[in-house]
Amino acid sequence: MKAYSEGSKTLVSPNEELKRGIWPRSFALWMAGFYVALFIIRPWEVLLPWLADIYFEKVYALCMIAVVFLSGKKQLRQDFQALTVILLFAAVVLSAIFSEISAKIPLISWEQVYEYLTIVIFFFILMAVIRTRYELVFVVTCYIVTMAVYLAKSQWEFFVYGQHRYDMGVYRLCGIELTFGGPNSLAMSIVVSLPMLVFLWSVRNEFSVGWPIFWKKWFPRFLVFYAWLALSSVILTNSRSGMVSFVLFVILVTFRGRGIGRKLIYILLGMILLVTLWFALPQEKKDRFRTIWDPESGPASAQVSAEGREEGFKAGMIMFERFPLTGVGIGKFIPYRVRYLDGIPLNAHNLAGQVLGETGIVGGGAFLLMIMVTLINCYKLRALAKKSRSDKSLEMFSNLGLACRDAIILLLFEGIFAHNALRYNWLWLAAFSTSALYFARHIVKQETQRNDYVKAVL
Repeated sequence: MKAYSEGSKTLVSPNEELKRGIWPRSFALWMAGFYVALFIIRPWEVLLPWLADIYFEKVYALCMIAVVFLSGKKQLRQDFQALTVILLFAAVVLSAIFSEISAKIPLISWEQVYEYLTIVIFFFILMAVIRTRYELVFVVTCYIVTMAVYLAKSQWEFFVYGQHRYDMGVYRLCGIELTFGGPNSLAMSIVVSLPMLVFLWSVRNEFSVGWPIFWKKWFPRFLVFYAWLALSSVILTNSRSGMVSFVLFVILVTFRGRGIGRKLIYILLGMILLVTLWFALPQEKKDRFRTIWDPESGPASAQVSAEGREEGFKAGMIMFERFPLTGVGIGKFIPYRVRYLDGIPLNAHNLAGQVLGETGIVGGGAFLLMIMVTLINCYKLRALAKKSRSDKSLEMFSNLGLACRDAIILLLFEGIFAHNALRYNWLWLAAFSTSALYFARHIVKQETQRNDYVKAVL
C-alpha cells in the first residue's frame, strides 16, 4: 500500500498497510468492528436465541479483550475523557450499592451494572484499537453498515412477515432485538446515527481514494441507500419523538454552512426537504405527528403517553428529593415507584428523571461532566481546524466533531421523551471525539515542529 504524506487527500497515514488498499490489517480492530454489529443486532435475543445458552456475547468479549491485550495495543491513551467515563461508572456502582441501604430495595441491580460495564469496557477497547485516522473512520463505517443491516432486516420482517407493534392506534415498525427494538427506541437509534452518515458523506472521497474501483463506486451509493432506509424507518416507527428529532437534525445540518450565503442556501434546502416530506406522508402519519401540538386530534392513548412522561419526571424528582446523593439505585426506578410512590410500573421516560432519581447528585454530576468534556473535545476539534488548514485531516476531524456534537444534542433532546442515560451512544461518541482530538493534536504538533525547523534553517 502506497504511503501518502500528511497533507495529501487521503486518510491513510504513512507506513499504514491496508489489504487491497481498503481493509485494515489489525485483527483487534476487526474484532471491535464485529462487536459493534453484535451489540446493535444482539442476535442472541431474537434471531438466534441459542447463542444465549452458550453465552456467546461474553465469550466473544473476553476473546476480544485478550486479542487487544496480546496484540500490543494494551497501552491506553490517558485523557480527561477516559477519567470522566470511569467516574460515571463509579457513580453507577455507588448508586447500586447504596440502593439497598437507603431506598430499602432488595437485590442490588448488578445486571444493570454489568450491562453498563460492558459499554465502559468497549469504550476503552475503541481507545486501544483505533490507532490511525483511517481506522477511526473505518469504525464509524462499521457502525453505519451495521445500522443498515439492522434496519433492512427490520423492514423485511415488517413488510414480509408482518412483525410490528400496534399501539396508539397505528402500526409501528420495531427492531429485531429486545433491548433497543421498541419503536421509540428504534427511532432514537436511527436519528442519532444520521450525523455520522453526514460525516461519512463529507469524507467519502478521502476515505476511499485508494480503494478498488468497485468499492469506491458503491460506497457513496450505500450512503444514499442508508439515508433512504433511515428516513423510511423513522416514518414507519410512527414515533413522535423520532419525527421531531429528525426535524431537529435537519435544522442542525442546515446551520453548518460557512458564511451567510451558504447558511441561507442550506436553510432553504432544509425547508424544502421538510415540506416535501410532509406532503408525501400518508394522512395516518400526519395525524400521528399532529398529536404533538394537538393531543385531541389523536387517540386518548397518545395523550396518556404524554401525561405519563410528565408523571415519570415528577416521580424521579420525588426520588431525588428523598435520596439526593445516590438516588434509589440504578435500574430501581420501577421497583421503588411501585412500592413507595404511585404504584405505576413505568420508567421515568425522561433523562433527567432517570439520572437524578436513580443515581442522585453523584450520578447526575458525573453524567453531566462526561457530556461536557465530550462537547468540549468537539469544540477543540473545530478550533484546531481553524488554526491550521494545511492538512485535509483537520477538516475531517472537525466534521467528525460536528457529527458527535449534533448526535449528543439529539440524544439530549430525545432525553425529554425517553430514559436514555445508559445507551451505548454516549460512550461511543466520547470515544470517537477523544480519538479524533488525539490525532488532530498530533498533526498540529508535527506541523508546528516542521515550521519551527524551517524557521531555524532559514
